[in-house]
Amino acid sequence: MNDRVNIQTKPLSSELMLNTQEQQAFWDRVTESEIKTSDNISLAYMYIEHPGSERAIVISNGRIESYLKYKELIFDLYNQGYSVFAVDHRGQGLSTRTTSNPHHGYIDKFSSYIDDLAFFIDAVVTPKQYRSLFLVGHSMGGAIGTLYMDKYPNTFTAAVFSAPMYGIKLPLCSRFIRWLANLLDTKDNAEPNYVLGGKDYHADDFPKNDLTSSQARYEDYRHLYQLRPELQLGSPTNHWLVESIDVGPKLVEAARHSTTSILILQAEMDTVVDNLAQNHAVGGQCQLVKIPNARHEIFMEKDDIRNFAVEALLKFLAIHQA
Repeated sequence: MNDRVNIQTKPLSSELMLNTQEQQAFWDRVTESEIKTSDNISLAYMYIEHPGSERAIVISNGRIESYLKYKELIFDLYNQGYSVFAVDHRGQGLSTRTTSNPHHGYIDKFSSYIDDLAFFIDAVVTPKQYRSLFLVGHSMGGAIGTLYMDKYPNTFTAAVFSAPMYGIKLPLCSRFIRWLANLLDTKDNAEPNYVLGGKDYHADDFPKNDLTSSQARYEDYRHLYQLRPELQLGSPTNHWLVESIDVGPKLVEAARHSTTSILILQAEMDTVVDNLAQNHAVGGQCQLVKIPNARHEIFMEKDDIRNFAVEALLKFLAIHQA
């Protein structure tokens, strides 16, 4: 290890003991703040610095998410010796919403996500001058992180992406869905509209969810969204869908030709993103580990599934530590 002190790590947390006193006391030490972009968007973020480590992780969360949803993972990563930083993407979480309906899942250009992440890293993370800096992203956050590394290849030592959105699972061929979404998309700066069947935030009962098989973790973060309704986000808009479909091929190419080592954690039972696109991204510095029986939200899964994934993440980062 290249750390200044030998760090004693702890066992991973458990779905049987969520929101423990230790975890709550830990979060009291976290710094929460915001920075404002050049186009007047406030990006909410958190960080906690490990006193004895020169290693740090930046978390890029998925669509509809906030860093508050990752309290358990942040707690675990810190206890493994990492400083942790996380930012909420524009239009979701605690960051500024960009439509009159705060439930709209909207982005003007997918590149805005990458610009925001770069702004956050430059303003908040880079000045800390960590010896090893890692990126962890989930779903849309993995897509954002992949394109960030393609544009800024020298920032991160390595990256781990959980169920990255290199393609979206669609009921029909993507070309037709893209054509239809573009046709239905509002024009001339009119208020964005939902995809067909889209709606404001609605929490499905656990048996109807296809995101995780852990009822405890599912109900825990749904409870968070009830306590903090400002976190709630609804379906994607047509414009978000067009932008996200268009960026798919770029993501596969960027991952396959990345000069930064990437580990894809693939959820075997994923019904949200396209695992075939992830398979196509493998090559060069990009490798893949399939997480057996995992649904889309791998870090919110049952303990045996989640632990398998987190341990794969930790091993990968340790191998690539500067």
